[in-house]
Amino acid sequence: MLCNYKQYSQLIRQIFSQSQRSFHQIRQLKDLQQIYELLKEESLTSTASYSEPMNPDGIFANNELDLERIKVYGFDFDYTLATYKPTLHSLIYDHAKTFLVKNLRYPDHLMDFCFRPGMGARGLHLDIKRGWLMKVDSYHNIQLGTVYHGMRRVPDKEVIAAHRGTKLSVDEVGYLGMTPNMFQFVDIFTISEITLLRDVTQYFMDKSIAFAPEYVHYDVREAVSFFHKSGMMHQIVGQAVEQYFQENDRLKPFLQRLRDVNKQIFLITNSNYWYVNRGMTYLLGKNWTDFFDIIICQAKKPSFFGAQKRPFREINTHNNSKSWDRVHKLQKGKVYVEGNLTTLVQMTHWQGHDVLYIGDHIYGDLADLFLTHGWRTGAILEEVKDEINVINSEPFQKTIRW
Repeated sequence: MLCNYKQYSQLIRQIFSQSQRSFHQIRQLKDLQQIYELLKEESLTSTASYSEPMNPDGIFANNELDLERIKVYGFDFDYTLATYKPTLHSLIYDHAKTFLVKNLRYPDHLMDFCFRPGMGARGLHLDIKRGWLMKVDSYHNIQLGTVYHGMRRVPDKEVIAAHRGTKLSVDEVGYLGMTPNMFQFVDIFTISEITLLRDVTQYFMDKSIAFAPEYVHYDVREAVSFFHKSGMMHQIVGQAVEQYFQENDRLKPFLQRLRDVNKQIFLITNSNYWYVNRGMTYLLGKNWTDFFDIIICQAKKPSFFGAQKRPFREINTHNNSKSWDRVHKLQKGKVYVEGNLTTLVQMTHWQGHDVLYIGDHIYGDLADLFLTHGWRTGAILEEVKDEINVINSEPFQKTIRW
């Protein structure tokens, strides 16, 4: 592009060589247009000034953190220590649509639907009254071009008219992503929910079936929640771990490295022990409990972090029965259920700045831990990898350069 740069320099000298010019004497609009086109061509054809590619598997810190000073590492189970294959999304979708048809009398034609990847992502917001899915940034701005009703993209003018612009108030969005008018899909299990919601909405519109979008949202949410909270999902997945759990040959060496340097490790999960045991045995082997100093199941997060009166109970790992005796000390090799964070800190004497807790649920796992107890927190967010791959792509780099 040296020839273009030379032409560019010559044109600049011609335009600004005289010290004074009246507005009507400026005859160089064509020259300015030519400069613009030359610079644009040079920018879009050169890769010299592209941003350095980011590592999709990198660790990103909002604050400085000296890991040498961290003495205690805590982990969630689902989508933190254990990740799942895409087959789980299909499983949730299929059982949720069956619930809609069999229990809520939705049209039988829904049974012909199947899960399709790419129809949803964690973090999306739902305008409940209108049934619009949308991406809202961290400043509560609706990202135009991301608003969909079923499979139909909602025109920008319609979005702006409905919301009187693109800026949403804090009252509309809510602190935890939930208000009477807006709902945020914050855990990765909701990918199936988003896909089913879009499919049902589109089906009703195609068949000219009158419906209230908020009722469809409530029904789909009930269907997905029932499959999860009833224990059906754990039962099915726990009996076919090879089909649903993603193998991770780096997990065991990682935990072993922490133990080798005398770090304490604990697990807090909402899942029941039987399910966790099935998954951990598949990932780490039969002696997986040896890696953890404290194991807490059925924690009922996020209330676990705020409740102060709910006691810990020891569980019999052979028959999953709960003890009736009071727990005075949390011991390695035993498994506990329920409890609360205040009692955990009192029994372990952990100092907040010594603890790093890692989970995948921004609100359920991480939101208040630092503010309330001073714990350091980390998030496992698979979606960030997808975003980074987009940012690293040549088409995206071109859009931010011109």
